[in-house]
Amino acid sequence: MIKNGEFCIYNGNEYELNEDNDGNLIIITTNRAIIDATFVDEYSSGVYSKVISPNEIQEAYERRAYGVIKDSRVNVEKENEEYYFVGTADCKVAEALGLQRCDKYYYEGNFPKQDVEIIEEKEKIEL
Repeated sequence: MIKNGEFCIYNGNEYELNEDNDGNLIIITTNRAIIDATFVDEYSSGVYSKVISPNEIQEAYERRAYGVIKDSRVNVEKENEEYYFVGTADCKVAEALGLQRCDKYYYEGNFPKQDVEIIEEKEKIEL
């Protein structure tokens, strides 16, 4: 699964990290196996959250994933079982890969998963 955004390790598990309107840190997950009774599903959507303090977090980082196709770097937007949906603003890369123009400065298309090398970067963040 492609993951982009801020994440943290809390009690040995990875959670998405966010902030509410009051500046509180919130951890978020859809994985019921890693939650306890202190998590809430505020909108009955299957998304569980919990307010935590920075000192409860073992590690915080930002994850960015991108794809490489035929030596060209592309954004990986989505995925399904067979394909990655990729895009780029570089018209030369788009032309070389046969991507379709979807707006004035962006090109998109699907590629079989075996044709895309996924690179994930992880950078530590301070809270």
